[in-house]
Amino acid sequence: MSIREVIKRWLLDLIQQGKIYVKSSDIETHLVKYGLEYWDVMHTPSTYSREWRKFRADKEYKNIDIHTIDKIKTRSKQTTWMIIPDYSKTGT
Repeated sequence: MSIREVIKRWLLDLIQQGKIYVKSSDIETHLVKYGLEYWDVMHTPSTYSREWRKFRADKEYKNIDIHTIDKIKTRSKQTTWMIIPDYSKTGT
């Protein structure tokens, strides 16, 4: 399974759990663990971070019923994004 496929499935799992915020630390810890535990895909945190940037730049999230992924301002030094599902496609 490709890294991008792992990212897509991870995002969908987050949405199902009602989690719409992703921090840069989540990419480098939770996503890495998710890929290994659920899909037996092992990559370094920097590899996942690099693919996450490309995934967002290519707007590949549009293929999995996510309307947009917006960078939001917080008081933290970490970058945080808000995942906005495309409810028009899911009927929710």
